[in-house]
Amino acid sequence: MQVKNKVFILRKTRYGDNDLILNCLTPEGARVSFFARSALRSKKRFGGGVLEPTHYVHVLYDDKGDGKINTLKEASLIQDFPGLRTDYARIEAGLYFVKLVADIVKEGEIDSAEIFNLLGNTLKAAETSEHLDQLRTHFEVKLLAHQGVLPHEPEEQKLMSLPISAHAGVEFSDMDWMLLRSRVKRVLQEYLNIAAEAAKAQN
Repeated sequence: MQVKNKVFILRKTRYGDNDLILNCLTPEGARVSFFARSALRSKKRFGGGVLEPTHYVHVLYDDKGDGKINTLKEASLIQDFPGLRTDYARIEAGLYFVKLVADIVKEGEIDSAEIFNLLGNTLKAAETSEHLDQLRTHFEVKLLAHQGVLPHEPEEQKLMSLPISAHAGVEFSDMDWMLLRSRVKRVLQEYLNIAAEAAKAQN
């Protein structure tokens, strides 16, 4: 069955000489995989560098079902967040955001539409933000909150209550930011370790 959808590209892996395997996030918050045959050669179906991490694209694919990898037929660009590519720090941040979502959202499971919206809003903010460190921490806090593992500290709760676009206006002291980042980094790493162990146990 052929399906049309809009997705964020989280990760791409080269397979053979001309094919790609893509991990993507759907608007429902599901992580899905696509096999893009001849993606590195076909300018008609996948032209203009459309299949890049951080890109928001229209896709047409054959839904294989039963947890099998889907076959990508066509893809067209909706938004490529060009501001991310104005300097190294911005593209590095954008790639970090999509990688973190790929690491947290499990393949084949529907997580949350809120994560899809959070990712889009964060990539948009990263195009112009002058406070990428604060944006990164704000994103991590909201992502951990969606997973139900956010520490119940005043700083975390304040960030959780604010939209991601407000990251630059948060008035914490330098010491508060330092302690906040340390806590969030620790909880995030513990959560990722648990997720990795669970995935390993399933394989």
